Amino acid sequence: MFSTFLTKALSALMATSFGVSSWSVPLMGLNLNVPEKPLATGPGVSRFESCTALKNQISKAQSYGRGMMYGDLAVTAMPMMAQKSAAPAAEATAGAANGGDYSKTNVQVEGVDEADIIKIGDKVYADGFRYVFHLTKNRLAISVVDPGHEAANVSVTDLQGLNATDLYVLGDKVMVIGTKYEDRVYPMPLTGVPSVVARPIMPWRGQSVTVVKVFDVSNPQSPKELRTVEFDGSIASSRMIDGVAYLVMNSWTPWDDLQPLPGEKELVPAYKDSAAGSDFKPMVGCGQVGYWDVQPSREYLAVASVPMSGTGSIKRDVILGSGQTVYASVGNLYVARENWHEPSIRDSLNPVESGERTNIYKFALKKGDIAYQAKGTVPGHLLNQFSMDEHEGNLRVATTKGQAWDQQNLSTNNVYVLGSDLKSRGKIEKIAPGETIYSVRFMGPRGYMVTFKKVDPFFVFDLKDPDAPKILGKLKIPGFSDYLHPMDESHVIGVGKNAVDAAEQTFAWYQGMKMAVFDVTDVNNPKEMYKVEIGDRGTDSPALTDHKAFLYYPEKQLLALPIRLAELAPEVKNDPNRQGNEYGDFKFQGAYVYRLTLDKGFEFLGRITHHEDDDAALKSGYYWGNWDTDVQRVLYVGGNLLTVSNDKLMLNRIPDLHLESSVSYPKTETQPDYPMMY
Repeated sequence: MFSTFLTKALSALMATSFGVSSWSVPLMGLNLNVPEKPLATGPGVSRFESCTALKNQISKAQSYGRGMMYGDLAVTAMPMMAQKSAAPAAEATAGAANGGDYSKTNVQVEGVDEADIIKIGDKVYADGFRYVFHLTKNRLAISVVDPGHEAANVSVTDLQGLNATDLYVLGDKVMVIGTKYEDRVYPMPLTGVPSVVARPIMPWRGQSVTVVKVFDVSNPQSPKELRTVEFDGSIASSRMIDGVAYLVMNSWTPWDDLQPLPGEKELVPAYKDSAAGSDFKPMVGCGQVGYWDVQPSREYLAVASVPMSGTGSIKRDVILGSGQTVYASVGNLYVARENWHEPSIRDSLNPVESGERTNIYKFALKKGDIAYQAKGTVPGHLLNQFSMDEHEGNLRVATTKGQAWDQQNLSTNNVYVLGSDLKSRGKIEKIAPGETIYSVRFMGPRGYMVTFKKVDPFFVFDLKDPDAPKILGKLKIPGFSDYLHPMDESHVIGVGKNAVDAAEQTFAWYQGMKMAVFDVTDVNNPKEMYKVEIGDRGTDSPALTDHKAFLYYPEKQLLALPIRLAELAPEVKNDPNRQGNEYGDFKFQGAYVYRLTLDKGFEFLGRITHHEDDDAALKSGYYWGNWDTDVQRVLYVGGNLLTVSNDKLMLNRIPDLHLESSVSYPKTETQPDYPMMY
């Protein structure tokens, strides 16, 4: 610790006395070239030969970041090793039921669970109860919610400063995923006289750390922590398949010029496993870090698997790069990131060809093993995870290239079909020029896309032939859908907002929320079969940006979602000179509940709020108020709706929404730092 203090002090002294802001000292006793055998690699990925090779590449990234040109990779690629293709994992049901009637997390792919803030347990305990597990204010709350019994909270576990955001439940095991900031100090012994160099070397390393905690909840009244694993970096997303959670994380090397060269412990991301000790250690060796692209990067993309059982090995793979959008099938993981670092001469001469591209990386997943498979590239950028979908071994990808506001170079929307090797097979380009994708959903051999600028074109695609995809039909209606959800093979639910043309006639003002049922029985002539509008401009819902906030339970003909309602005063709404950009006043927050059938469409059953004092809520204004009583999720359990806020759970009987029982959580002494839901 003294050497750390002395290092900082000398750095400040040098900067103050001599007008320089950088210096370094030699590092002693570090193995700079730790020999490592490469991992088994698939086609197109290489592994760095040594810490020196990895350091040199990171240095290139720093030079490039300061506006300097860069050349080819100065690394020695390790020889490729043959690898068998991984077979798809067995089908599984996310949160498979052990009897009972309840809803599960709304996921993109059946058999691939997604983390959420709340899960209804899949196990019926010996006491005959089913339990609900909820992350609230950085605590794990466990409550009994079985119909016929008074709902009650049985335990609240403080997660000790962890910003907990993600939750998985399987049997009597619970996994909590969150982040914290880790400030770790590495020794930097001083030998000789400090020498002035281009950049300072700081003897500490601090960054976001992803934390995974596995609990045994066989006794829900007293959860027992089984294992804690911490990884350098922030989590991009995760999935749980066949009892194994797969995490995709981005990590940043904090070293600037890396002179003198730090050792392996400082150069690569670290991790700590409570089952293996109390110290951080390298996630992989330098010789196991892979690279795909020629552009330099100071970021690492780490993919790790953690068993839900709380036992077994932690598998890891680290690549120089980063990830943004994550999609997973039962057998494969796809990580996409925008790539602006490969502009061609043509791009610089033609602004339309902006060099805007997205790289997609494919990993095979099987029983915790992670094996890189292929890399592909498509023009444009992705909207979200629903922009990707795997079907019969092919990956379908929807992108927007350019920006809708650029009148000189119109944006375009595209659908690409990539083979199992992520090589291009078929494509549809230049869809709805001048607009941008607002939602997309692939369903078997079909695809659906909504673009928007003034109206909502709803497109239907035929993707049966991966080498020749085509547009079957389209429908133009006011507004747009932010989320598309399959109702059945011939009907799609759209959730979004209405819109009215602006006076300038070049765009439209969005209004209140709108839900619609699209009939695609005649694929060449899709129709808006039913619609319902909610509120005025300012009305919002977390379901517009997070599909896990949307509940559709077809077995019960039930649709529900949280709504923050804003309404215009009648004199404003009926004013013939109204521009369309006027915001309504906040009137309500809670769940809107509908019965949805193909015979009658949307039938409003009522709404549920957790705000006890409506007047206080109204006075709070639109943007501020008691966020802890805002309904964030709506679930179904045994004939009741379960609504969820940070402060409580409520069970309301269907269809009359009579309050059956509720659970209020213990108050916290301090307000935790957690993000707003919307």
